Order: sequence, then C-alpha cells, then structure tokens
Amino acid sequence: MIRQELARSMDHDPHFKWRGTDVTRLENLSDIVFAIAFGMIVMSGDAPRTFEDLNQFLIGLVPVIFAFVVMMYIWNAHFLFFRRYSLADATVVFANGVLLLFVLVIAYPLRFIFDSLYGYLLLLAGYPDYVIDLRIDFRRAGIIMGYFTAGFLITELIFTFLYAYALKKADQIGLSADERTLTRRTVWIFATGAGWAALACTLAVLTPLGGFAGFFLNGTAITSPLIRRRMRAKGE
Repeated sequence: MIRQELARSMDHDPHFKWRGTDVTRLENLSDIVFAIAFGMIVMSGDAPRTFEDLNQFLIGLVPVIFAFVVMMYIWNAHFLFFRRYSLADATVVFANGVLLLFVLVIAYPLRFIFDSLYGYLLLLAGYPDYVIDLRIDFRRAGIIMGYFTAGFLITELIFTFLYAYALKKADQIGLSADERTLTRRTVWIFATGAGWAALACTLAVLTPLGGFAGFFLNGTAITSPLIRRRMRAKGE
C-alpha cells in the first residue's frame, strides 16, 4: 500500500494501479544483475593508481554518463513492468532471465560505443589520443555500433513481448480500460524502438554509414510522441 500511495502522490504513474506492492525474489535477482551491469559501465578499466590515471578516468566520465542513462532506461522499463503487473509465472521468469543475460552482455559494448563517440568528438576538437588508444577505425566503429544496436534490439523485443504478455493477461490481473490502452501503447513504443534498432544495426554493418547509423535510434524521439498522442487514456 505504501508503494501504491507514494506512486499516486508523486504522479509517478497516476493512470495505473500498481499491483506489485512487494519486492519479489525475481526483482531482487534482477536488481543485483543491474547493479553488476552499472558497475561494469562505470569501472570498465583498472582503478586509478596515479594522478594521470585519475585524470584519464575523469575525462572518461562523459561516455559513462550517457551509457548510465541508457541502462537506467532499461532498468526503469523493467521496474515499471513489475510494479504495474506483478506477473511472475514461468513465461515471465524465462523472458526476464533472457533480458538479464543481455543486460550483462551489452554493458561493455554500451560503454565502448559511447567511448568511441566521445573519442570521435575529441578527435574533431584536435585531441586524437583518446580515440587512438581505443584502436578504432571507421569500419570497426560500424561493427561496434552493430553490436550495440543488436543488443538494444533484443532488449526492446523482450519488453515488447513482456508488455504484450501482460495485455494478454489483462482479465486475470484486472486491467482497466485505460490501463489496457496504456499497455497497448507501451507495446507499440517498444516495437517501434525495436524497428529503429534493427534499421540502425543493418545500416551500421552493411552500409558505408558505419557508426553514424546509430543516429537512426533517435527515430524513437519522433515515433514515440506520435504513438502517445494517438493512444491516450481517458484521464490523460
């Protein structure tokens, strides 16, 4: 009840009744895995031992922040799913296990891709050492982007499946008409996100765009608001 009242009072999720009022063992395990992934992003190298190492670590905080934000996006989608639906049957446990596996798999590529983009910006600014240390050329940048977008595609597909599964169980868990609309909208948002990721992955690996194909992921900034505008709950 405390979680439910807190959510409503803070308008965190005002149009949805939170059914997951208690933290389950499945969520505890998931949070541990996410914590490991966050640690992998922040400490992808050795701990600083000299002043120069410390400076290098601090310079590298910019890509860490962006990678951290992406991982927080994945964690928040996971958090909302279990708070909203409190599903933990065999299907959800399996899908959640696959998601956690890919969260760990994409942690290092996620940090590396933002390291690469940051290094490219430093190169344009006249500081080539950062990108030289990464040993990345244009072709490798495309392959790295392919790794990242493929991992992102899989996570988006898993969330599409999870939310579609919750919609399938709507009668059993007592979803209202508005909650069904919001769940259906979330399915479409994740599905279109998967589509943009598939496009970016294909272009990164198979075309001369290389790493620049990652900018197609920003297509979600166009499609997601359109989906939200078209599929509104009555109270919104």
